[in-house]
Amino acid sequence: MRTSLYIRAGLLALFLVTAFVIGWEAYWRLQGFELSYNDDEPLWAFHRQRIYESSPAAPVMIGSSRIKFGLDLTRWEEATGADPIQLALVGTSPRPVLANLAQDENFKGTVLVGVTEFLFFSPPGGPFEIKAHNSLKFYPDWSMAQQASFRVNQALESQLMFLDEERFALRFLLDRLYIPNRPGVFAIPPFPLPFTVNYFNRQTSITEEFMADTALQNQQKQIWVGLFTNAPKVPMADSTLNAIFDDVKASVAKIQARGGKVLFVRMPSTGPIREFEKQAFPREKFWDRLLHETGAPGIHFEDYPQLASYPCVEWSHLGPEEAKAFTRDFIQIMQQETGWSVQKAQTAQADTAIAVSTSTLTSR
Repeated sequence: MRTSLYIRAGLLALFLVTAFVIGWEAYWRLQGFELSYNDDEPLWAFHRQRIYESSPAAPVMIGSSRIKFGLDLTRWEEATGADPIQLALVGTSPRPVLANLAQDENFKGTVLVGVTEFLFFSPPGGPFEIKAHNSLKFYPDWSMAQQASFRVNQALESQLMFLDEERFALRFLLDRLYIPNRPGVFAIPPFPLPFTVNYFNRQTSITEEFMADTALQNQQKQIWVGLFTNAPKVPMADSTLNAIFDDVKASVAKIQARGGKVLFVRMPSTGPIREFEKQAFPREKFWDRLLHETGAPGIHFEDYPQLASYPCVEWSHLGPEEAKAFTRDFIQIMQQETGWSVQKAQTAQADTAIAVSTSTLTSR
């Protein structure tokens, strides 16, 4: 009799859990959200292990959100026949990742470094390096069990929307509760829920809903304005800035000494955000000095009419359609300015196709 009660209790619990999961999944799907992958340390580590395949046709991309949104990986692969490696981290300085690539003696590839001055030149050891250090710490200790768990999660995340912890986890939803700022305290308001979507290749894109909703766009614009105007401003000592340039210069030199290539990229920003950046980070003191100190080439969007004409929907990032067109123009300019050929992958792909076709004809 007692066993029968346990069985019924277990079946009831199973029914309730299943009903809750189905209801939770259905709720978010009915809201019109797209499936999205968690942009976490395991996904970053999965792509970090691919860096040894990199080349000008399939570069490693590091930086923060602008290069992650603005260079479309699918369009890049269509143009070059090669699959780039996206290691950029939202809201994070790329300097720790650049240093890690420089220290990896086996890496001899090509790196595109996105430069968002507010993040790139942030003080060492600060909050804008946390994501980078967490990812770098996770990668070398990525166990077989964690890799197996990653593969299981990959299969589940490709089918179930509610597993997106970055949007629908309870702790994330609680963080979205409005808490007014106290005097002397500034907290970044939560971004609109339908702002972005993450794909398995670590491409991040602005959603169609956000692109079509000016109210959401204006909400995000106000968040950026509040962030740039209200965030605490701590003057950076010349010695700290000099140390940053020295570290970046050393990292670039190590990569180049092994035959690798480094290209700095300044992605578009517009409106009041761009005006703030010009005042806070004068080009001659930051961008121009970066290229001079490292000796590496750079592409600044304002130097090329075809790149400077793209609008940022919320002043800071390119929308998905703009990103596709921008990527096409960027690849052409990269080849012109650096002399690096990205056609090798296309040629190899064509040669393979010809070989297969010839073999097929011969077999007939």
